[in-house]
Amino acid sequence: MRPVIACLLILLPSAFAQNLESKVSTNPQEEVSGGEEDPNTIYVIGSKEKAFYAPGSAHFIDKKELEVFNYTDVTRVLDKVPGVYIQEEDGLGLRPNIGLRGAHPHRSKKVTLMEDGILIGPAPYSAPAAYYFPATSRVNNLEVFKGPSSTQYGPNSIGGAINMVTSSVSGKKETEVEISSGSFTNLLISNRGQSDNLSWFIQAGRKQGDLLKELPNGEEIGFEQNDAMIKFSYNLPGGHSQSINTKISIASEVSDETYLGVTPTDFNRDAFKRYAASADDTMEWDRIGATLSYNLSPLKWLQLSNTFYHHQMNRNWTKFNELASGADFRSALGERGEQSLVDLLRGSRDSLNSNENLIIGTNDRKYYSQGIQTKAHLSLETGSLYHELDIGLRLHRDQVQRNHSEIQASMTGGELSYLEGTNILTNRNEDTSNALAVFAEDEIITGNLSTKIGARVEHVKTKRNTRVLGQELIENSDTIFVPGVGVNYSVTDSFVLLAGINKGFTLVGPGQSNAIEPEEATNYEVGFRLKAPLSLEAVAFYSDYRNIKGTCSFSAGCSDAEIDREFNGGRAEIYGLESMASHTFDAGSFSFPVRLGYTFTVARFKEENSSDNPEWGLGLIQVNDPMPYVPQNQITFGSGVHYKKFAMDLNFLWKGQMADQAVALNRSLIPSYGVIDTAFSYQYSRKGKAFLRVNNILNNTYLVSLRPFGARPGAPRTIVAGFNQRF
Repeated sequence: MRPVIACLLILLPSAFAQNLESKVSTNPQEEVSGGEEDPNTIYVIGSKEKAFYAPGSAHFIDKKELEVFNYTDVTRVLDKVPGVYIQEEDGLGLRPNIGLRGAHPHRSKKVTLMEDGILIGPAPYSAPAAYYFPATSRVNNLEVFKGPSSTQYGPNSIGGAINMVTSSVSGKKETEVEISSGSFTNLLISNRGQSDNLSWFIQAGRKQGDLLKELPNGEEIGFEQNDAMIKFSYNLPGGHSQSINTKISIASEVSDETYLGVTPTDFNRDAFKRYAASADDTMEWDRIGATLSYNLSPLKWLQLSNTFYHHQMNRNWTKFNELASGADFRSALGERGEQSLVDLLRGSRDSLNSNENLIIGTNDRKYYSQGIQTKAHLSLETGSLYHELDIGLRLHRDQVQRNHSEIQASMTGGELSYLEGTNILTNRNEDTSNALAVFAEDEIITGNLSTKIGARVEHVKTKRNTRVLGQELIENSDTIFVPGVGVNYSVTDSFVLLAGINKGFTLVGPGQSNAIEPEEATNYEVGFRLKAPLSLEAVAFYSDYRNIKGTCSFSAGCSDAEIDREFNGGRAEIYGLESMASHTFDAGSFSFPVRLGYTFTVARFKEENSSDNPEWGLGLIQVNDPMPYVPQNQITFGSGVHYKKFAMDLNFLWKGQMADQAVALNRSLIPSYGVIDTAFSYQYSRKGKAFLRVNNILNNTYLVSLRPFGARPGAPRTIVAGFNQRF
């Protein structure tokens, strides 16, 4: 892999053929898909055209593509992007688990998540687990970038980054209403308009329904999500294209979700029947976010932006934790588990003594994330070289406050009976991070060659204040340097070669011992893109990890006392191939779009290591043991029939088997599975469309996780029908 990339880097600069003026934009915001052109919308890539010529792996999903299936689960959208790995959890996308290029997908901890170019996680530095994810209804475009394309974005971009672009304030006055119902109900209304120099976009939505599982007593369990967003843009009078922009968003969720799965026998009998021990499991959260930005173009070749942001989130997850005896009920839920413990969890027998009481935990957390981000974009010419130069900095602070408690309950008559006086505090700490990030990135274009050279420097200070048994203060600091280089060479206007090398990095979190090292990898990629006569892309990648790092979480099987503890995994390697081909065949009034994607990945440890991390398994990790929850093979296929105002589309996803843990002892395999979704739509007027979507049309029952406790299924068949009307 490395010699191939080295040769390509040597050979590409030696050939120049034609001018690239046709594909160079002096304003990076000009090429906006979907008919919206708004210089105040913050893109990373900007359009499919810019993604094609990007010096690095980049994918742009526009509004038109999002509307084909109109998914409300973002993981269904991302599953179609090569090099993206989704660990399904609840079947509804309430808490997506996303990985890029073999990085562990659990809670999206190793992916930089942004909305409109701003960090969107509850506390991206102090607690990167993404318990919040923006509603898909507010996403207008989706950008996925890996390798050197992600150099300027942090903090944790070991595999890459994702930017969700919300709807623009530009465009004519319009009100839009969408209503759908079936397996769940989705309501969405928005309004945009303009009055003199003031433009706005207002959107509110609600999604609710029954969960895809049921309790033994037949009690209804469900979920509801609310999301509202207001955006304003005011163009200041005078010259220099000055504008002030603000966005305010409010969101909340209540869902009766659980971490508790079932035994393989019960899974095969009825995968969607929950145990009585999870009857009171409930997640509740609310979030408010605000950004205020000032954009200025004092010169034709210079654009400046300054953004202030503040996000605040409160969450409370009440859930079954363990048994009072400390019995290994994770093993009990395995192939040869202890039937007596399983009966207790099912609620088919009562607790016989205090050791058989159930521990119900409440993880109450408060987050905030705030900062100032400034960026300058310069379009310059120096002799025969054309430069697209970005320089910026981010001053950021975030915090998570944990107040975890537990209470005991006995199982009586198939129901939980709480015991007074058993409530105890188990975790009370406060993690805070302060970070200064500075980056510079220059895309240099000459002839047919585009070279992007960039680097990010971050200085991070972390602090953990623990207040359970006395008070303990742990402070750490680190300075990191993350460089990257990518090239794109146009053989023709429709065929490009690309290659790149960059450093991947994941920070050490607050409160860790000095023995914990940051996660570091040197990432290589080489490939090509073709856009005529068909669209074709193939990128080979190789990531050489100096140290791979794991982080304990309850959802991976860790106890409350070990939450957020980090582990060194030593040397590792991840390599593979990301490929996609698509074409639309036309026959008179009919069109037949076809798309095929394939991702091949090998993710394995390259150093023997004794693991205390439940996420990897407890015991000896040997050379070539696999990374958990990364399939070696992943295939997506899409096709459709479009005729005038009618469209029918099909989406097929197949994932190969995955290891549940790295350690061979007690390792289980998640079998391969396939899922087919289909969507129908009818454009009954210029501004109105009716649609029907059926996910998992064959109602395939498939296993997606054995973490933290027992087998959990993917989503069964769901059917939703509705309409979208603009006024």
